[in-house]
Amino acid sequence: MKPKNPQPAELSQLQLFQARLDSQLNPDHPLVILAELIDWDRFDEAYAPVYCEDNGAPALPTRLMVGLEYLKYTYNLSDEALVMRWLENPYWQYFCGEVFFRTEYPLHYTSLGKWRRRIGEEKLKLVLEETIRLAKEKKFVTDKDLSRVIVDTTVQEKNITFPTDSKLLSRAIIKLAKYSLNHKIKLRQSYSCKAKRTARKASGYAAARQFGRLAKCNQDLKNWLGRVLRDIEKNRTGCCAGGTNKVFSVNFEMLIDTSKKLLLQERNTPKKIYSLHELGVQCIGKGKDRIRYEFGNKAAVVTTNNRTWIVNVEDLPDNPYDGHTLNRSITGAEKMTKVLVAEANVDKGYRGHDYKGTAVIRLAGSSNAKLSVSERKRKRRRSAIEPVIGHLKSDHRLDRCFLLGRIGDVLNVIGSAAGFNIRKLLRLLGKGIFSHAPMATVAFYRRIGALFSGLRTPMVKLFQTNAGILPAPRQPLTARQPQMEVFLT
Repeated sequence: MKPKNPQPAELSQLQLFQARLDSQLNPDHPLVILAELIDWDRFDEAYAPVYCEDNGAPALPTRLMVGLEYLKYTYNLSDEALVMRWLENPYWQYFCGEVFFRTEYPLHYTSLGKWRRRIGEEKLKLVLEETIRLAKEKKFVTDKDLSRVIVDTTVQEKNITFPTDSKLLSRAIIKLAKYSLNHKIKLRQSYSCKAKRTARKASGYAAARQFGRLAKCNQDLKNWLGRVLRDIEKNRTGCCAGGTNKVFSVNFEMLIDTSKKLLLQERNTPKKIYSLHELGVQCIGKGKDRIRYEFGNKAAVVTTNNRTWIVNVEDLPDNPYDGHTLNRSITGAEKMTKVLVAEANVDKGYRGHDYKGTAVIRLAGSSNAKLSVSERKRKRRRSAIEPVIGHLKSDHRLDRCFLLGRIGDVLNVIGSAAGFNIRKLLRLLGKGIFSHAPMATVAFYRRIGALFSGLRTPMVKLFQTNAGILPAPRQPLTARQPQMEVFLT
C-alpha cells in the first residue's frame, strides 16, 4: 500500500507536552536549511506508482526513506550504522521529517535495501537530480557551467575476496555439500574437509612459487567437484531416490550451473566466473601500479568543468571500451540537467568515441593551436575529475559495493553521486557558526598579499601577515607575560 505521511492532527495526545524539534534546533544548521529547500513532494509523486493502491500494510514515509538514503551516502555509513546513529541525532530526525524527537528505531535496517530495489534505477536518479536542481536554484552552479563537463570512468569494486582457482573450487564443493544436506541428498563423499585443507595447501604453494604442487592441488579439487556434481545428478534423476525426480530450489539450481561452468573454465575462457555469489563481476586492468587488477564493474562519472558538481553517473556492464560509453554519459547528463552539453573534456582513453551529438569533444594531449585562452584553461582542468572520483571512493562508498547483484552496483553509484553533491550543499548552505565564510576571507587576504608581494609598506605587511605569507611579528620582551614559577614544598 502507498505510504501515509503523518499529519499534525494525527499526533498522539501524549506529544502535546513535548517540545517540537524545530523549536530546539539551531536554524542556521545546514541540515535544517537543506530540509526546507528540498522538494519532498516530488518524491511522493514519482514513487507512488511503485506501490499497490489498496493491498498490504502502508509503506514507510517516502521522506524518511529518501532522507536516510541521502544521509547514508553523505556520511559513508552502512544501513545498520545509519539507523543506529539516526536515533541519536535530532538534526537527522528533523531532516527526515520528524516533528518530535523519537526514541525508537524508525525501521529495520533491511527495509532500506528492499526500498532501493523497489524504486529501481530510473526513479532513484531523481535523488541525484534534486541535488542539481537545488544547486541551480541557489545559484551555486549556472547553465553555462552545466554545459561544460568532464567525463571519465572508474572501477567500482565488488565486495568479494581475491579470486583464485583453489578458492572457487573449494567453496563450490563446500556449498554443494551444504545444499545437498538441506535437500536430504546423501552423497557418497562430500569432500568438504578435504577441499578446505587442500585449498589451504594451494595458497601456501602459490606463495612459495611451487607451481607443480599448486597445479596438482587444483586438479584434485576439480576431480572432487566433478564427483560431487555427478553424484547430485544421479540423485536428481531418481537412481538413488526411490525412482522419483528431486525438485531443487532456485539457489541450488544456480549453484549447480555455476559449478559446471567453473569446472570447465580455463585461463583464456571468456566471461570467467570470479565469485560464486556475484556472477556479474569483471576483471578490469586499468594500468595502475598499486592495483594490477580490480574485480567489479566500470562506472562513468560526469562533472561540471567549473566547481565540479556531479551531473550524471552511469553503471557500465561487461567492461566496455571507454570511447563506446561517451554518448551514453553525455546524453544522461543532458537528461539530468535539462541543459545541452556544449563542451566535454576527456582523456586519451576516449579516442575513437561513439558520440555523434553537437558538443565539442576535447581530448587530453591534443593540439591547442586554435583554442582561446579560456578554452585552454578548461582543457587543463580535465584532471579536476580525478579528486572527485577519489572522494567518491573514500568518502561516499564507491570504493567497494556491498549491495547484492548487478542492480546493487547501479544503485550504489547513484547514491554515491548524490551524497557527494549533498556534502557540497551542506558546506555552502551553513550560516553563523556553521558557515565557511572565514575561508573566503583568508583567500581574499592571500590574493592581496600575493598581488603586492614586492612591497613592504605597513598596510601590505598587515595583509601578508593575515594571509599567512609573512610570520606574525614577535612581541617585545617587555610586553610578554611573565611566567610563574611553582615551587613544591
